[in-house]
Amino acid sequence: MEPIYLFTIAGALSMAGALSARQVMQDALSGAEHLDQSQQSQVAKRYLLAGNLAVIGLVVAMIYGWQSFVWWIPAAFLIVTFPALYYVFLNRLLTAKGGALIYTAGAWVALVPYITAWFD
Repeated sequence: MEPIYLFTIAGALSMAGALSARQVMQDALSGAEHLDQSQQSQVAKRYLLAGNLAVIGLVVAMIYGWQSFVWWIPAAFLIVTFPALYYVFLNRLLTAKGGALIYTAGAWVALVPYITAWFD
């Protein structure tokens, strides 16, 4: 598969996982009236971990992008393309709770070719 396609898929899914986790955290904090402290803690732990893993995946994708392409391609993708893909397409596919976990897992699966290439 072309490197630009892998970069786009991994970066977009990572950005989507991070933004979905942020949305779940905001929803949990704004709807705090109906959740007790232990339920808020469980939501926070699960989605904070998913969001952090998504950000790590985004950093790995960006490192690959800066190694493989001209500097402005990963910069433009980070600022424009990845958020646009999330807000236009990926945000509508899944809810924030499901999206945070599924997009993060998909991003890590998309990063497998990068990681294996670095160790070869």
